Amino acid sequence: MRTTLYAAVAAIALGVIPTGTVAQTATWYISTYTDEMLVWDEASEEIIDRIQMNRIIPNRVQLNETKTRLYVGDASGEHIQVVDIVARRVIDEHVLSEGDTTFRIDGFAPHPSEDKAVIFGRRHTKLIDRYLVEGPFILEYDMNTKAVTDTIPWPDGEERDRVGFRYSPDGETLYFYTNDIIAVDSDTYEEEDRWEVSNPFEPGLGRPSFSTDSQTYDDEGVATNLMRIRDPVHNRTLMGIAEVRLSEKEVDFYTVGPSEPVSAFAMAPGGEKAYALYTTIEAYEFWEFDLVEEVVTRRVPFAGRPRMGLDVSADGSKLYVHVAGNTIDVYDAETFSLLRTVEFDEDMTLGNIAIIPGGE
Repeated sequence: MRTTLYAAVAAIALGVIPTGTVAQTATWYISTYTDEMLVWDEASEEIIDRIQMNRIIPNRVQLNETKTRLYVGDASGEHIQVVDIVARRVIDEHVLSEGDTTFRIDGFAPHPSEDKAVIFGRRHTKLIDRYLVEGPFILEYDMNTKAVTDTIPWPDGEERDRVGFRYSPDGETLYFYTNDIIAVDSDTYEEEDRWEVSNPFEPGLGRPSFSTDSQTYDDEGVATNLMRIRDPVHNRTLMGIAEVRLSEKEVDFYTVGPSEPVSAFAMAPGGEKAYALYTTIEAYEFWEFDLVEEVVTRRVPFAGRPRMGLDVSADGSKLYVHVAGNTIDVYDAETFSLLRTVEFDEDMTLGNIAIIPGGE
């Protein structure tokens, strides 16, 4: 076995800095319901640039390992556009559709070398009297020649409607997210290791539900997020915080009480606090977590909106409530009072924001 599972798994497509470091600002790359992406500066709270896209409604934004490129999908699901972050323009595009055959891309992971990628999707061919739908497929794609070079076997030989996957930062391993988390060699696609998350962590507990996506301010190789776990003895679901140490295949977790409709977890710089949103119809709350004492410290009602995303400013002083419109509501992280509302000319798409701490 060449590598231990999650030896150095990259974070989600956001810039990740160590929890001991506090950046003063950050730059956001925001998808809109137009053919542009907005470049927004936290410090000035101004749009500092616009990136002209080749396709309308950019979505599924991913950041490469070196944080120099964005890989961006589009509304049709057929295209992956490559954005140079320094030049702030589209420099390439990838598409598998040809003639009467449309290939819808439902998953995309670029190799750290950016010579190849893994693509998940289906093929739709227009015939005289019907459409022929084939797949889904997991494909190896050469980004230089723009050709499919291999069909990747299904993990455990089990075809699925959905499957998550990601390369390790060194590109030697490809990780599949199924019932378990499976590591395969990125060249041969033979299994190297697996994390049997389908099994309970401890006797008497149900199967856990947790995320392996790192927060913007997580340490490298760590993912901190909300976690839910079933208590079969009392027939209830508990909610807590999980710190997933990827290199060790370990999860440290603690519960904070019964499961509540809380989501949009966002860790603050420094790793000592986190925030989340309690969302029921016309009853919205900010939740504040003390990650050191392992408790919920505050629940504060606020106006909210039907759909919300949450992020923390790079200096930890502000909370940003966004998506579902053309505004970002800026709240004070200490008092939870609304400071102001930043308004854009365009509506943002849901959850398609890449954040790079450190500004320009």
